[in-house]
Amino acid sequence: MANATELPDPFTPLAFLPPALASQVEVSRYVLAATLGAYVWDIGLNLGNDYALLFKHRVRFPTIVYFLSKVFTVAHILTFFIFAVAPVENCNTLALGISISAVLTQSTTAMLFLLRVTAVWHPNKTAYTVFSILWIAVLGAGITSPLGIRGAHIGPTMQCIITDVLPGYVEFATIMPLVNDTAIFFAISYRILAHTLVADSFIARLRVFFGANGLSTISHALLKSGQHFYLIAVAIHITLLVVLKVPQSTPVYRTMLSIPGLALVNAMGCLVFRRIKFGLISSDGTLKIPTIALSDFHTAANPRSLPLDFRRTDPTTMDLESNATSPLEVCAQRGTHGFEDSTDAGREISNYIIQT
Repeated sequence: MANATELPDPFTPLAFLPPALASQVEVSRYVLAATLGAYVWDIGLNLGNDYALLFKHRVRFPTIVYFLSKVFTVAHILTFFIFAVAPVENCNTLALGISISAVLTQSTTAMLFLLRVTAVWHPNKTAYTVFSILWIAVLGAGITSPLGIRGAHIGPTMQCIITDVLPGYVEFATIMPLVNDTAIFFAISYRILAHTLVADSFIARLRVFFGANGLSTISHALLKSGQHFYLIAVAIHITLLVVLKVPQSTPVYRTMLSIPGLALVNAMGCLVFRRIKFGLISSDGTLKIPTIALSDFHTAANPRSLPLDFRRTDPTTMDLESNATSPLEVCAQRGTHGFEDSTDAGREISNYIIQT
């Protein structure tokens, strides 16, 4: 770093950095400010929904996880923003706070994903065990991230900068959420496809899949069940991992991109949770869509052709169902384009099961 007496403006912290690095720090500040503003804006847009979740629905464990994930995400973004723009006495201490808030954000968001996939696969105990282990792995990997981030003051100023990001620790904390989110995406997608493609054998399912109406109905089912939101989360983790592996990537850019990435993943998880609570998506991951079958196949002969609505819901995931007739829920139910017809006998049976 240059001597303070040789600088045109020694009271400007970025003047103590090389021009290229100073430009990166300035860009990171803009990205952090934009991320904080966007996330706060998202919270503001959903104040009515969050009010309904707190006061018009029973508050159970999934709802608590939902609000904790939002609080931890705001804390993570705000902590990093303070680190980047405010005078700080101890940079390493605040860097540790950034890492801890990142762990809390990742673990609570992953818990939302866990609740979703276990509800879809209920009552499969193997799926519950596997995805619970994956969630523990995400938590364990996140705990290692504080060991890989270092901060320091910029010259003689009180401004901080990330000086080192040890790839080994941070990569592990990025790979495990990627593995978890990818596994959840494919597990839920498989469950949806298994109840959309109705056939006796694998070859028959392939024939249905590549049929005239197969792809359109399948894409409709996946979109209506919120799978594109999980796909976005997978894409974000892949992007973060690629940035970590690029040799030209600096510590500033590596940490800068993780902030909007974690915020967007959390926003996707919270969005799916709200849609489930307000009836746009059923807790088992399916909607009232017609199944695709071969012409000579009898639906009643295969119990898997029955909609998942007929299966008993896990009591631990019942909080993902709408349980109040608020105006918000009525609007949500109208947005399902006729799939929630109140005269449908299957829906009546499903409601009876849930209520009991």
